[in-house]
Amino acid sequence: MEFSDIKDVLTFAAFRPEPDNPTAPWSRRFPNRRSVMLNVNRGSVDWCVVGKKNRIEDSGTEPGELADVAGTLGGEWASMTDDGWVGVSLNSRFIITLEHNLSRKTGWDDTIRKNPKSILGTKFDRNKCYALTHSKETNSSLLMAADQSQVQAIEDALRSHSLRPARICCGLFALTSQLLNQVNKDPNLRSQDLLLISWCENSLFVMRQKGGQWQEVRCRASLPPRDENAVAQILKPVLKATDTNTRVIFRADRMGSDFETLFLPKLERYHVTNLTEENQLWNLLASH
Repeated sequence: MEFSDIKDVLTFAAFRPEPDNPTAPWSRRFPNRRSVMLNVNRGSVDWCVVGKKNRIEDSGTEPGELADVAGTLGGEWASMTDDGWVGVSLNSRFIITLEHNLSRKTGWDDTIRKNPKSILGTKFDRNKCYALTHSKETNSSLLMAADQSQVQAIEDALRSHSLRPARICCGLFALTSQLLNQVNKDPNLRSQDLLLISWCENSLFVMRQKGGQWQEVRCRASLPPRDENAVAQILKPVLKATDTNTRVIFRADRMGSDFETLFLPKLERYHVTNLTEENQLWNLLASH
């Protein structure tokens, strides 16, 4: 037995999930270790450093595509991590749709990553990668589909700078799933007519929920910055089906986002609840 193996047993490291195990929470994969989180947008990259106590220590944003930004900041990011591990949020070239009657057999969350065709059937596209979240009350599901070529390009860009992606996910889908889970835990809230809105750096998801039923869904990735017309095109069809008794539940990637300052005030005729917390996206990625 190697000394390193004995040391891992004595420090309990041998009982922790491997760093590249995407099914385990980030906090268990990297306890007391520094890592970097990236949010890859169309035309810019947001980043933060997650410290040894799982707290956000530093953050920033850099204009440009990931390959170019990594060429500038890759060395700095690598120096901020232990062993070069990074987490990535995709924020372009994806779509979230409302689906019905998808399989929920035991292990579906692992199956949708490894063998999505067995769940999606004719809806499967081999050029896509997928994620799912299910309604606990009905047969409805939200399906996220992203371009596989984009995932590969991100992996290649990071590895060329000695950075190792431990997880690549969709930040907007993660924020939406978190929001739905929070609503589902509140029976009083769940029974109301709701308009659920999530926002992640110019990507928007909107869903109408009535009596616990997931209804109309609209999603758009990489909207033009501060474009009121583009946002209105997504909101108006959904708002037509609501009345003043509808409650708006909102969550964004961070406090003070463009949607919060520019568009949320336009929904003042509704009862609006903003559940956004500081560093919402970063804290979500660093704890799950």
